[in-house]
Amino acid sequence: MISINKIKNEIKSEKYNYLSEEDKTQLEKYKKIASFWEVLSDKDNIGIIGLKENSGISEIVILAAENKYSEERIEIKLLEEIIEYSKNNKKHVILIKIYEDNTELLEILKSCGFIIESNKNKSNILQVNENDQLLLKYKIYEENELTEIIKEYWQRFINNNPEYENKEYEVWNFCYGEYLPNKLLKLVKEGKKTATSSALDIFETAEIDEKILEEGDISIITYGNGLPGCILKTEKIKHKKFREITEEEARLEGEGDLSLKYWQDAHRYFFQLEYEEMGKEFNEDIIVIFEQFKVIYDEDKMK
Repeated sequence: MISINKIKNEIKSEKYNYLSEEDKTQLEKYKKIASFWEVLSDKDNIGIIGLKENSGISEIVILAAENKYSEERIEIKLLEEIIEYSKNNKKHVILIKIYEDNTELLEILKSCGFIIESNKNKSNILQVNENDQLLLKYKIYEENELTEIIKEYWQRFINNNPEYENKEYEVWNFCYGEYLPNKLLKLVKEGKKTATSSALDIFETAEIDEKILEEGDISIITYGNGLPGCILKTEKIKHKKFREITEEEARLEGEGDLSLKYWQDAHRYFFQLEYEEMGKEFNEDIIVIFEQFKVIYDEDKMK
């Protein structure tokens, strides 16, 4: 069982003996001025992230993890924790510096919505050795900012597709967090994912303010940070039991190895989490809304 706990500065660096010497130095340097979150797997300390907070800014000063304990990268869990924390604490940007040759971490950061802000060595935002480093930024948008961005995106779509001018639309993203919405949206934009599944029971909870999509409905799909990624039109809707999903339907979802087993394993895990939050028990007779869609607008393909 993996858990993430905020521990502030009572951390003991010797617990993280798998880190490089540089990371240990950073850990000691920031112990008194940063807050820390650690990842535990049973009783093992397998990851750490340190955050130094300024006015409106979160600065990640250390990020390190072992991943032999989990199929999902621990760094992603830590980054999503920090993003959620920063949003809740009214920050407007998260910054991190990494070495240019750390391509693995660079891809992880980009998959969670970070973008390269600069590769110049003049910035003193993070007081570390700056040779060959990249500065990456995650921008946190206010709700009114995102509302305006979505409206402008929709208007550009209408300018190119006036037949939809009076059509209503929904705004949503796949799954939860940062990584999964971005990963699945990428599959959609690449044409690999043309369907998605939801548990019908979820729409009957008071916390969900979303309509059940119908054939012909239009949706703006967003990244984890709320920015629009593309516009979909719902082509087909089926309501069927979890255990009735077919190999072909699993393939249309475009995930993993495209097999029915992958679909079942991934969705069983995801639906179980949702049902636990509702205080219900998942079973394979639950009704799944299986939606097939097509992309009708993607500005990235128009550039």
